[in-house]
This record gives sequence, C-alpha cells and structure tokens, in this order.
Amino acid sequence: NNLWLDLEALQKKMRLGKGVMPLPVMSNKKTVDPRDKASAAVLQLETAMGAAIQCFGAEAKAILTPRSRFAPVKTTGDLLALKSDAYEVTPEHCVTLAPERKGVPPIIKLD
Repeated sequence: NNLWLDLEALQKKMRLGKGVMPLPVMSNKKTVDPRDKASAAVLQLETAMGAAIQCFGAEAKAILTPRSRFAPVKTTGDLLALKSDAYEVTPEHCVTLAPERKGVPPIIKLD
C-alpha cells in the first residue's frame, strides 16, 4: 500500500503534535512462531500508517488505482512472479503483466 502526502501539510501536523502524529495503537495476539500454536504467546503492538489519514480530516482524499497499474508483493512467491517473464517493463518504466498472461497473474506457492 502506498500513501502520498503533501509534505507541507505533514510538516504542519508534525509541528502541531511536537514531532508526533497521534496514531491509534493496535494490539494483535500472536505466538512467537506463527506456525506453532504451542509457542509462547506474545502481544504485537503496531500502528497503521493508513490511520494517519484521520489526522488530516476533510483534506484527506483517496485515489483508486486500477490493478493494471501495480502488482502487489506480499510474499516471496509474489516477488518471484514479478521477477519472472510473466511481467515486463514498458518503455515508460512501468511493470505490467505480459500480454500473453491475458490479465491473469501467476500464482507461486513456496513450501
């Protein structure tokens, strides 16, 4: 996910907050080894950068980007697919799905 920010607006908010953006903290119950439910329980604390949108009020806007403009990379398999010949780089330096894929990205599952 990407956030595009007006840096002057961000600077103003950071000055008002004395260098801190008041983001909500989320807690997630997990185990040290997510594949082993018997491993030690832990509490992960995190903030979601998307939550920063609330700090900008009505000035914040969402931009819908069509899937044709990006290829999400969340796993090693996604990265391998992106580096494969299933994708190509256009003269405008955009990474796009190769035409022969007919709009269907590859699925790579690693064990």
